[in-house]
Amino acid sequence: MLPDAIRTLIEDEQHRQGGHLVEGIDLDQYLKKLGECAELLSDSVAGRCRGFVAFYCNDESTRQAYITMVLVAPEYRRLGIASALVSCVLTLARRRGFTTCRLEVAESNADAYSLYTALGFVLVEQRGPRQLLEVRL
Repeated sequence: MLPDAIRTLIEDEQHRQGGHLVEGIDLDQYLKKLGECAELLSDSVAGRCRGFVAFYCNDESTRQAYITMVLVAPEYRRLGIASALVSCVLTLARRRGFTTCRLEVAESNADAYSLYTALGFVLVEQRGPRQLLEVRL
């Protein structure tokens, strides 16, 4: 089950972005899938979730991890929280023997793209308005 603090953070951001954070799938279905299948790392202070990363580190055949969402509450952005959370996922995946990690980012999200390239991610494939990035672990 997805923790309430993370669910609220996603729902608030979905509203802020006019429904564009999670597109092409019902938000409730996506939240259910995250709660049932994804691993989560979060940063919380005084019971308030400042940000989280949801990822899959379960593809034993390809040894490839996948980050499905990185989200930091607006008032806590630019503090290094997203970078720290993604770095933790990369370290965890490496320790588990995974060799690469992938994620998708909207081409229009320059801040996120800069963050991921600073962490070593490179463009693998252009997927319409989204870019598939990968980093070797």
